[in-house]
Amino acid sequence: MVGFLAAAGCSRTFSGEAVQPNPLARPNETLRSSEKITIVRGDMELDAPDPAQSTQRASVLHNHKYPLFNQASFTIVSRDRLRFHVQIDHKWEEWANLKTWTVYLEDDRGGHWEPESVEHVRTKMMTTMWDREQQTAVRNRFGDIVALNDDGWKRRQTLGSLSVFRGKADFVFYQRDLFHADVRKLRLVVRRPGEAFEFVWRFQDHVASE
Repeated sequence: MVGFLAAAGCSRTFSGEAVQPNPLARPNETLRSSEKITIVRGDMELDAPDPAQSTQRASVLHNHKYPLFNQASFTIVSRDRLRFHVQIDHKWEEWANLKTWTVYLEDDRGGHWEPESVEHVRTKMMTTMWDREQQTAVRNRFGDIVALNDDGWKRRQTLGSLSVFRGKADFVFYQRDLFHADVRKLRLVVRRPGEAFEFVWRFQDHVASE
């Protein structure tokens, strides 16, 4: 799945899309669960060091943006009821709490639905920690680092850490014949002021997401 950013004023919309067969087109051949759409984004304030080298020796510090995984998929409970499983990662607990987001569902025929209920809402903190050492660099005559002295014990460092919050919830939509074999697209919007996620499923015969 590919996520991209569309900037419009102060509002940011992150979108992801999946293409798959309609689960009800051939109910005996396809699953009643959708493809999972993952939108990966970063935050300018969230950096983490690259993994240590396989040699288990200390390596020069290089940071990368810590990935925030935002996901959605749905399960067909019946033709009248759909259950969407949504996950939001964020550095702020309030934003990870899916009760603080507005959610709605649309289809390709102009249908628009609000959730009948929000279930299994939970938010947890995830902490990543890493060891840090300040070692003396050995440089060549050009100033390039060619080795590191094993003297980190001389200057003890505190452990590095980073914490983010992960929120999950199920959004249940209900209406008579809400989903059927002729539906060609579903669009789930998860929105709050300043930020939105759009998860789009397109249904085509004999096509599955890679």
